[in-house]
Formats: sequence, structure tokens, C-alpha cells
Amino acid sequence: MHPYQNLPQWSYWKSGVTNNIWGDLDFKPNTKFKLDAADDIATAGSCFAQHLARNLDKLGLKHKIYEMAPSIIPEIRARELQYGIFSARYGNVYTARQLRQVIEFAFGFRDSVLISTATPSGVVDLLRPGVQSEGFDSLHDLELDRFHHFACVKQLFLNATCFIFTLGLTEAWWDQESGVVFPVCPGTKAGSFDPARHKFVNFSALEVYEDLHWCIEFVKKINPGLRWIFTVSPVALAATASENHVVVATMASKAKLLVAADMICSSNDHCDYFPSFEIVSSTPTFGQFLDGDLRNISERGVNVVMRIFRNSFIEKSEGWMLQEIPSSPLDSLKQIGNAIANSAQVECEEAFNDPNAG
Repeated sequence: MHPYQNLPQWSYWKSGVTNNIWGDLDFKPNTKFKLDAADDIATAGSCFAQHLARNLDKLGLKHKIYEMAPSIIPEIRARELQYGIFSARYGNVYTARQLRQVIEFAFGFRDSVLISTATPSGVVDLLRPGVQSEGFDSLHDLELDRFHHFACVKQLFLNATCFIFTLGLTEAWWDQESGVVFPVCPGTKAGSFDPARHKFVNFSALEVYEDLHWCIEFVKKINPGLRWIFTVSPVALAATASENHVVVATMASKAKLLVAADMICSSNDHCDYFPSFEIVSSTPTFGQFLDGDLRNISERGVNVVMRIFRNSFIEKSEGWMLQEIPSSPLDSLKQIGNAIANSAQVECEEAFNDPNAG
């Protein structure tokens, strides 16, 4: 007898991978907790997190929005302003440091910092350049909006029952004067780049872990019942400021995020990991879940990820029905398209790091 005898089928490559259809693999045979329709689920993260957020309702779950659009704003315009894309209007939160920064602002651990740029159409918030890309009418309006935004973020962490955070990047740019990190490099989507002020940072796995650890330890004090689900985005870097090829930089970044997420989830009973990156990016997929640019995730890929998420975290019970998602990646394209909650294009500020992207 030895430890590798009599393990479950998913413990072996042959029975767990080779002899199965990829889309039918049980990637998450064990979960620490289940979700149901009563949960107030909050979301944040990188571009891929938007796919997760907008599909939760399809699974019979509640994507709780804590920062609602004013009722006078039409639905299409509200989406342009990024209301409802995530649980609060923070735009894409690519790094663990950025998440920590949002919490620090919301709960007064860090003084409010206004870093903005004037454009012909208005004043753009460089810490949230995507939420109102044409800018606010004035710096005062921007400041009031930030005050309201952080009040909503505070309510989110005080009241949500589950927080799903998608880790996207380890590369970031930070402001030497204020110490804050930006979602994207100044001068790409908005503003101007100042080499004396704006510095590149590529967070280590330990730094990512430390930032996540700070977040969950603080939130545990104010909302002990909050459960966390961490996942790593399978979307590759649009560009890298490191000295590596963008493919190598992508793999290094994802590896560090995976290590940090594993360390967090291994040491906290209220934190669990969902393998979005592994489902889409593992070699045996042969890239079948990628769009033509080999970077973004296709609707087929999103569909498979969400179906596995459903099978992992949702326990069927009387009183509510799961809306059916196709059970196999071989299902028709029409079924797969219908499984996506919203066909609107994902907002991805990081794409502006590549000046040649069209």
C-alpha cells in the first residue's frame, strides 16, 4: 500500500483528464461552502470578472449592486458609466494592492486622493478612468462622486455575504507623490505620463498574499460572516512593461497570482478558490476557449467556466430553479450564446497599454 492507491478518479491524469471531455471535467470536486439565492454576492476584479458578475443571475444567484445608477439615467447610459458591471462603480480592479487601496479609502485608513486630468469634455478620475471616460463636469463633481462611491463600497463590505474577486495582474504603476497605484498606466487611457513621478512595479507572490491577507483580516473584523471566492483571470496581459516577452510576462504574473491565492485559501476556512485560469488556459484545451486574438475568452469559454462554477458552488434545492446552461462544449453555438447573460463587450482599461491594439 502507498498514498497514491485508492484515490478519487480526479486525482489521476489518465482518469481525471485523458478519458474525459474537457468541458465535463470536475475541476472543483470539493468546496468549503455553497451559495444560494439568499446570498448577497459582491464582485470585483479584472476584465474577466465582468463575465462572472453578469452571469450570476443566470445561475439563480443574486449579484448584489451596492452602487445603483440614479433612476433618471437610461439603462444603456448607466452601463456606459459602469453602473451595475460590478457591485460598486470602481471599474476594473486588476491587482490585490488596488483592492486593498479601495478598502483603505472607503474605511478612512487612507486620506482621499484626487488624481485627475482635464480633457476637452471634462475632468477624468485617473484612479477610475473607465467609469466616466469623458470626465465629470468639474473637479467638485468628481470629488462628490468619489465620496458617494466609497460610501457604497463601505456598505458592500459591511453587508455582503460573499465576495468574488478575480485577480488579473501583478504589474502596475504607482504614484510616488501619493503612494497610490493606478488601474492602468497614466497616459494610456487618460492623463499624461511623468517618468519622475510614475513608477513601474511588478508585485511578488508574497506582496500579493500580504495585500489579500490584509483585506480579509480587516473585513473579518467588520463582517465576520463574509466568505471569499478567489479566482485568477485567464486573460493574458495586453502589454508588459517588464523586460520579458508578453507571453513569458503573462505566465509569470499568473503564476504569482495562483501561488498567492493558494496560500490565502489554504489558510482560511472562509476563503475558497475557483480555477477559472486552469479551465481555460491549461494545455489540453488547445486554445478552444479563446477568441481569435488568443487573449480574450470566447463566449464558449465563459459558458464552460460558469457551468463548472454552478456545479461547484450551487446546491440544488426546492424553491428556486437553476436556469439551464448547456452541459457540453459540443452543444450548439445558439445554445451557448443564449447562456451568456449579456453580449455587451467587456470593459478592459488594460487594453489601452497596447498603443497598437485596434
